[in-house]
Amino acid sequence: MSTRNSEKEAAGQLLDNLYLDMFHLVEEHTQCRVNLEQSNASGAILLARTRFQHGGSHCVSTAQIPTENSAEFNALCRVVDSTDGISIERQKVDKSKGFVEPLHWFSVLPPMSLRNAVSKFKDCIELVAESTNLQRQLGEALDWITNLRRSAVLN
Repeated sequence: MSTRNSEKEAAGQLLDNLYLDMFHLVEEHTQCRVNLEQSNASGAILLARTRFQHGGSHCVSTAQIPTENSAEFNALCRVVDSTDGISIERQKVDKSKGFVEPLHWFSVLPPMSLRNAVSKFKDCIELVAESTNLQRQLGEALDWITNLRRSAVLN
């Protein structure tokens, strides 16, 4: 009976720790989503500012984005999914290898507000990867909690 109680006590402690970890992960994930929203909103405002300040022929629009008839190019960043989680792999601009700077589709000398908008949107990509990793960790914690609660030790 004593071993049964000590096993139940240990399982209860583990469950408490898992719940605590889960709450910390929820808090981190919420903060990450708030940061993502702020960064995205800042990027959108900077993009709108660029369009407002440099309207007319210098306007940033979808007409300047390459189409299927444009020259081929490679993406400067890609998502890498590994056992450690999702990460972003960035390439350096190298025209000989097909890595071109998308910012230069709009102008050879883009305005500072457009450069800042690009920086904010790059931050968004990193935050999305971080948010995904936190969601995965949260799912794993919930699986452990579910399995532990179903185990014979707590029943």
